[in-house]
Amino acid sequence: MKKYFKEIMIVFVVILSRLPFIFNSLGSDLDGWREVYTGKVLHEEHIYQVSRFPGYPFPEFLYSLVYNAPYWCINLLSVLFTAGCSLFLFKILELIKAKFSPLIPIVFTFIPVIYLNSTIAMEYNWSLFFLLGAIYYILKKNIWISALFFGLIVSTRFNNIIFLPALLFLTYFYIEKSIKKVLLYSFLSILFTGILFSPVIIKYGPHFLQNSGDSEFNLVSILSLATLYIYGAIGTLAIGLGLIMQFFTGGYQKIKELGKNHFITFSAILIISNFIFFIKYPLEPGYLIPSVPFVLILLQYIMKEKMMKFVLFTLFLSPFFIHITAEKIRFKGMVLTNEDYEDQGLQYCSNLVQEIKKLSKDHHTIFHVGNLSEQIMLVGKFDKTSHTKIVKNLSKEQENAIINKKVKLYYINTIDGKIENEKNHILDQHGILFYKDFELNR
Repeated sequence: MKKYFKEIMIVFVVILSRLPFIFNSLGSDLDGWREVYTGKVLHEEHIYQVSRFPGYPFPEFLYSLVYNAPYWCINLLSVLFTAGCSLFLFKILELIKAKFSPLIPIVFTFIPVIYLNSTIAMEYNWSLFFLLGAIYYILKKNIWISALFFGLIVSTRFNNIIFLPALLFLTYFYIEKSIKKVLLYSFLSILFTGILFSPVIIKYGPHFLQNSGDSEFNLVSILSLATLYIYGAIGTLAIGLGLIMQFFTGGYQKIKELGKNHFITFSAILIISNFIFFIKYPLEPGYLIPSVPFVLILLQYIMKEKMMKFVLFTLFLSPFFIHITAEKIRFKGMVLTNEDYEDQGLQYCSNLVQEIKKLSKDHHTIFHVGNLSEQIMLVGKFDKTSHTKIVKNLSKEQENAIINKKVKLYYINTIDGKIENEKNHILDQHGILFYKDFELNR
């Protein structure tokens, strides 16, 4: 017990601090609902269809085992993966003999973006768990297990394949500087990736590589997502002040020495590659989650001990105090604000389900609800065999049935609906708008 006291305390703090926030819903991010719904279809119909491209086979298959469980049980998976992240980070810091090894792993889990994604059905922290595991086993010189973890990284979030070059760099410098070991690691990583990602490859072939996230470059948005939405308002302020004060007191003489530290170079490569990908696909702050532990590692090498403690203390409080958006400044932090968003989304969905059940009595109806379809199917417990059809998009057969007045069409205004309606005008010409738009009160 004494031997593992620090590990036990880390896990205890992480799990206990999340319990109040896992009962609400599966989260305000609809992608989590899509993954759980994919698991439901897989379990009940033995059909695998990706929740969205390029595919997320590991969480989708895991959700097929628990999709029918209460929200807290499904969300608990993310809590456990986050606790695992903290443990791996602690072990890594111990191996590289870094300072604050018990403190950083705990504070890391309180960084707003990590905290938020540890209490909902999203796989960001799951993939970070496998990334940190892959790094830990390289440091322990176990290529096989590390490569297996890499395959799990990619099968959890495919975009994390971009970290392979950084891991190969780490493999070279921490495993005998052997090119043979690097080639072996490359081969095993690709092999395990192919095996674990095979459900998607077999089903869709090369078509799974669909570009669904490219966005226009917006500097203000990128900077906001990369700072305020990651570290929170007071966390970002503390890091900025810490770096400025370091410049005026001790300067950055330590940076010259860091070039000799291969783990720091590896961390920099990982952060840079992650940020380049984020600039190309600036959709959500969660895309930058892989960088978070390595930013903390770099900071603790750069900053003086007292300053680093101040930054860590502020980051610990950051999820609960002050959240800044384009609309307003809230004095409660991102975690409590996000609970409001979840409540609003779930209430809207529940009201929508009641309206659907009211309108669908005694006749065949199609409800076009766009990107809300998976959430509505789960919340309303709709059976695919019933005469009430909940759809994201209309099939050709459904379009013909609607035009020929064999079924009634109801719809709400969603992005998917508007895109589809521009092509065929089925919604506005043959459908009935039956419920108000969802407006998030920010």
